[in-house]
Amino acid sequence: MSKMLNEICDMLDGYTGRDKIIRTLCYTTKLASGLYAQSDPTKAKKLAIFSSKMSQTRATLRLFDDLPMLAYSLSYGSGSKEPDRWMGLIGFVTNLIDHAYYPVDKICWLIEHNLLNVDNPTRWDTINSMLWVASIYLNLMK
Repeated sequence: MSKMLNEICDMLDGYTGRDKIIRTLCYTTKLASGLYAQSDPTKAKKLAIFSSKMSQTRATLRLFDDLPMLAYSLSYGSGSKEPDRWMGLIGFVTNLIDHAYYPVDKICWLIEHNLLNVDNPTRWDTINSMLWVASIYLNLMK
């Protein structure tokens, strides 16, 4: 039992592990909410609220990702350590997209929390989603 507890604590100690746990909770409760939508709407609503809060937590924690992402990108460089040229190119382009994503994500967060007013908040949300999808797609290709 203590080994499992230590492993969980190790995961929670680092950003990546914590994000994995929060993301798993977010998507698992979102799925469970959908599964309970017909049979127990009250439970479904509670699960949906929890999922939403976990998603908001991840968004807030992403506000601090710039420097770790910059450090990662600088160590990754142009992808020359990858097994082939295409993997290196995909990794390099993914890093560029991620560096565009982070400031846009911050703008969306500020808009969502009424700390920034813009003429067309939907445009920022769309740009944010496009960058997110592009990053996910390239990571899956890699």
